[in-house]
Amino acid sequence: MEYINSLIYSLFENPAASQWVVIGLAAATGITLALAMSYLLSGLLSPAKAELKKIQSEGVGFEENAGFGQSLEHGLNKVPFIKSSFAGDSEAKRLLIHAGFHSESALKIYNALKLLLLLISAGICTVVLRLLPDLSLMWTVYLLALIVGVAYLLPGTILTYLADKRMQGLRKHFPDALDLLVVCCESGLGLMESFQRVSNELKVAHPVLSHELNLVCSKVRVGYSLQEALHEFSERTGLEDIRGLNSVIVQSLKLGTGIASTLRIYAEEYRDKRIQEAEEKAAKLAVKMVFPMIFCIWPAFFIVAVGPAILKVLSVWDVAF
Repeated sequence: MEYINSLIYSLFENPAASQWVVIGLAAATGITLALAMSYLLSGLLSPAKAELKKIQSEGVGFEENAGFGQSLEHGLNKVPFIKSSFAGDSEAKRLLIHAGFHSESALKIYNALKLLLLLISAGICTVVLRLLPDLSLMWTVYLLALIVGVAYLLPGTILTYLADKRMQGLRKHFPDALDLLVVCCESGLGLMESFQRVSNELKVAHPVLSHELNLVCSKVRVGYSLQEALHEFSERTGLEDIRGLNSVIVQSLKLGTGIASTLRIYAEEYRDKRIQEAEEKAAKLAVKMVFPMIFCIWPAFFIVAVGPAILKVLSVWDVAF
């Protein structure tokens, strides 16, 4: 703390102004820490969550819909403070849902971690300034901006990575689920029974997709309409392919057409789409191979092919090495 005071006093010639800066930094740090701890504790030790666990443990038959009202896609929009306080909450909420964090407390914990990382970065900046006192003012500003910027962007980067990884897994396993869904519907099962059967069959191979399909069935059983459950299913996954399946199923139910034939047509179109994507990637491969060939293969080739000839020419001209 004494080092920070001396550093601030060295930047300001007026002692009164330096004192006010120190007080402001201390107040900002205290408020940030208080907000971070309040978000973290309210997210981890939520009274509503504890009450729901108590109700579930008593066995009142509330297991199906106990977590739906407190899920991130339902309960968060009902809190005016959270809706209007942070401009980036909608994007963070979307990424949290795509990453698989559906609890209402997920956003609070995420904001708490961001604030705590900012405080940790401030401590790291102090240690770095203490260890490197001979740095110029410009390099000091660059280094502090780098540390604070990394601490600010790190949670969002990690969350984006988790969301993309989960979405890639869903996209990879979705064709298997679609084929099983077509088989179940053509064998005489209803749509919801087919979803439940596919969910049970995919528990071992694709547990994430199995959980999402099971969640659709659970929401329909507790009173959600099929259209709402499928819409939330597409919003949770964030995949255009699942949004297309949602549209196809809803349109088929509204028009009264056979759901089995509709799903088979969609599966065939989706299979053609995957083949076209594979052909597109294969066509781009030749262009992508140009840069590795130029920078990695061609230099070695020229050394092996032209190197001996150059050495012989230089020996003829008596060039000394």
